[in-house]
Amino acid sequence: MSRLIGLYPRWWRERYGADLALLLEDLPATGPVGRLLLCVDIVRGALDARLTGEYPMHASDRAARRPGILIGLLAWAALSVEIVWSNVVHPSVTDDDGPAVLTAYVSVFLLLALVGFLAQRRAETWRGPVLAGVIAGALIGLLTIGTFAFVDNVFLDTVSRQQAKIDGFAHSDASSMRTYINLGLLQAAAFLTCFFSIAGAVLASGGAALSRGLRSTGSPGR
Repeated sequence: MSRLIGLYPRWWRERYGADLALLLEDLPATGPVGRLLLCVDIVRGALDARLTGEYPMHASDRAARRPGILIGLLAWAALSVEIVWSNVVHPSVTDDDGPAVLTAYVSVFLLLALVGFLAQRRAETWRGPVLAGVIAGALIGLLTIGTFAFVDNVFLDTVSRQQAKIDGFAHSDASSMRTYINLGLLQAAAFLTCFFSIAGAVLASGGAALSRGLRSTGSPGR
């Protein structure tokens, strides 16, 4: 796990790398889920260090993060409505939610690109839109898993009738359906937060590039 320290920029490693390495050595042994969450946290910290840099961000770049927060929260709210609807209000015991899941992913990707497009209007450098995309992606991934955790635990009797959960629990070593679901949610939290953070950085960069291109096209003398 100490190899992940190499993801941090040189200035950060020279200043804090030795302390982090000692901290990782002194940490008590954890299970696979704990190690995965720690790895995600280290990667997130490395990404933040590379985005913010050794020097303070421009005020405009800090302001550019606001679209990421706003759109991330709005996307999470919309996904939460769909999750409650499909799992509680109108539940289905079959695995026929493929089109809905695909639509949700495409919508999230478009929103992440929109984050970069809007953030570029406020930012002076590339850091603002990228950081806004990372923030939006992380919020969407983490909060959406939080919604699933709430729904799956509060309405356990309903969601436990889903065939995918029945089959998964039957092939697991979990002592109960609740334990099986929550272990899966822990793993999904680490994966989705990391996945959507990276997707947010990439797609927001694309949206920012589009914004710059349109601005250049509309500038006088071009």
